[in-house]
Amino acid sequence: MADSILYYKFSNTDQSLTGNFFFNQAAADDQQVTLDEGLNISATYSGQTYTQTDDSQALLLTNESGEIADQGLGLQFIIPDIFTVNADIFVDANTDNSITYTQIYAPTDLSLGVTIFDENVSANTIVGTLSSTDPDANNTFIYTLVAGDGDTDNTAFAIDGTNLKINSSPNFEAKSSYSIRVRTTDNDGLFVEKALAIAVNDLNEAPTDLSLGVTTVDENVSANTIVGILSSTDPDANNTFIYTLVAGDGDTDNTAFAIDCTNLKINSSPNFEAKSSYSIRVRTTDNDGLFVEKALAIAVNDLNEAPTDLSLDVTNVDENVSANTIIGTFSSIDPDANNTFIYTLVAGIDDTDNAVFTINGDKLQINNAPNFDVKSSYKIRVRTTDQSGLSFEKALNLGVNNNNILISPELTKGFEDVFNIKGTNDKAILKITIASSTPNPNRLNELGVFNVDDAAGSIKDDTGKSLLPGADGYNKAALTRAKVLFSTLANLPNGFSNSDVIRSLQLDSGSNFRFYLVQGTTTQTVISKANYTDIVFSSTQNIQDLGNNVFSLNFPNLAVNIQATNQSLDSGLNNQFGQQGSTQGELLYAGDNVNAIFTVNREAAYDNFIGFYQVTDETGTININGTIYKPGDSGYTQAAINSRVVGLAGTNQATITFNGQFNSNSIFAPFIIANGDPNSYISRGNSVYFSFLGANPTSDKQVDHIRLLGNNTFGFEDLPNGGDRDFNDIIVRVNFR
Repeated sequence: MADSILYYKFSNTDQSLTGNFFFNQAAADDQQVTLDEGLNISATYSGQTYTQTDDSQALLLTNESGEIADQGLGLQFIIPDIFTVNADIFVDANTDNSITYTQIYAPTDLSLGVTIFDENVSANTIVGTLSSTDPDANNTFIYTLVAGDGDTDNTAFAIDGTNLKINSSPNFEAKSSYSIRVRTTDNDGLFVEKALAIAVNDLNEAPTDLSLGVTTVDENVSANTIVGILSSTDPDANNTFIYTLVAGDGDTDNTAFAIDCTNLKINSSPNFEAKSSYSIRVRTTDNDGLFVEKALAIAVNDLNEAPTDLSLDVTNVDENVSANTIIGTFSSIDPDANNTFIYTLVAGIDDTDNAVFTINGDKLQINNAPNFDVKSSYKIRVRTTDQSGLSFEKALNLGVNNNNILISPELTKGFEDVFNIKGTNDKAILKITIASSTPNPNRLNELGVFNVDDAAGSIKDDTGKSLLPGADGYNKAALTRAKVLFSTLANLPNGFSNSDVIRSLQLDSGSNFRFYLVQGTTTQTVISKANYTDIVFSSTQNIQDLGNNVFSLNFPNLAVNIQATNQSLDSGLNNQFGQQGSTQGELLYAGDNVNAIFTVNREAAYDNFIGFYQVTDETGTININGTIYKPGDSGYTQAAINSRVVGLAGTNQATITFNGQFNSNSIFAPFIIANGDPNSYISRGNSVYFSFLGANPTSDKQVDHIRLLGNNTFGFEDLPNGGDRDFNDIIVRVNFR
């Protein structure tokens, strides 16, 4: 529309816009144009802003070329809405009858893009991206947190551009949702606000702690007692947990406990005095496999415990001491330290002589002067009670010292064949020699002695029942407590006689004892086979008093003399009075003597080798540079042979002497290599026999091959399975000097 200007005249009535169209001052047909309610038309003129009111105004609008034409009031209006004015205008051949106006709108909505986010995300994590809805295209927006409805948690967030960030790591268990109020503002300054709700996603989390519920356990509770109940602390509700003992810091005592579900149990009864506290390491694992570990300390409560023993510091009282003399002081053993005790005489087993004594504090007093000849011993029963009322009782025996001091030992025969010996001190030495011997070539005789409980010869069996001689079970009880003295041999080698055998025995002064003979076998064999018919006891008819504390005992094929003597025990005899083949029978005890003379007599076709090796105890243990061998262990035989301190051999029917040395205060045991020597016994398959049956070859583990014949005198059998059991193949006598 060149050189053409379109004029409009609008009338505004009740916010409806009515316009008349003019072209070159010529009025066109009136057309109705309506704006949305609430919108206004404004204009600026000479620096003033005008708002269309109810009166009519002549408006100046731009033409197609964008030029402003002055007409009417000359106002340039900014129309904010979109509307089209249509008119029938006939100018020239080309008529543009359509003009469009655009209004600027505010945003109508905003959104975050997410409604939920995970708990435990890091601080300043982007939770979501903000976006806006706006009728106007290509707008840009600024987002801000603003006050108003729904702004409860605005301070928990920050906005960076379109990103909504959370300031601190969220925790579902502390806060499960947030509410914020956000404003979006477009580039024309128009805005809309909205409250947004954001939920926190509840993730499974590892347990944060575990506890036992208790920190102490009473001492002495039974094994497998539940010490406490394990529990876990976990941010997540309704989890289940598995508890295990695990390695790590604080696991010192894990093996002392077991876990059964949530129960912690102690495997053995605890003892405060032995161990006052425990440390364990426990893991709790939730149902998703997440876990936490913790070291737990458990203290043991020190409970008062009863005394476990009491003692009197004397076992004897001198006869003829004054009435009310203090004869001894009591003491108690108690697991608890610093306890105090009250001592009382109480009724019970072995309270026979309670009335003879009085207890004053911890002192035992005798009420009347004792007389050895009237009563040589007393029995009392005493109770010790600690400050908490717990107690222990014990029977005590008190002997009366005979002040009629013996100048020399005394041997007497009492009832039947019961002997009594008294020494010049608390010990007495009994010497036994063979007076005559006519042994059966096919029968081995073994002489032994056993203590009896009184002058009548009674002894107690393993149930505590007292048995008199001849009663059922007496023989078995007698051999159980017997000491073997020696064995008599037939077919003796040249240079050796049974009369060479002497036996010395140390007994408690005042002991009562009897003698027995086992015919054709040994004490150990009788006990192992429980066949007691081959036992012969000494009898009055076969006992003769020779005077000067000497008696003769006559057994079938054997006569011996016994006497009390002041002579000391021979070296090497400290404990040579056990049963043959027992852990005490065939051993040498070097004591302070380290030099010895060995006398060897042989009556055998085999060229045998005899040795003595050092053992650490009476069970035959060998210690080779810290390596321990016990009878029956692999390597025991070689260890014994390698550690021998002396080796002996001899010509048949000859007497040969050797010199040897022993370590002082040590124990030595003998062995025999049958028809061999240490260098060839393995290659030749020779058997090696020991005094410890468990070390012998399998077929010989129940058969003696070495016997103690007398003081430091040993007899050896070289044939398998005990052979002819004459123990005369080699005889070795040891004389310490």
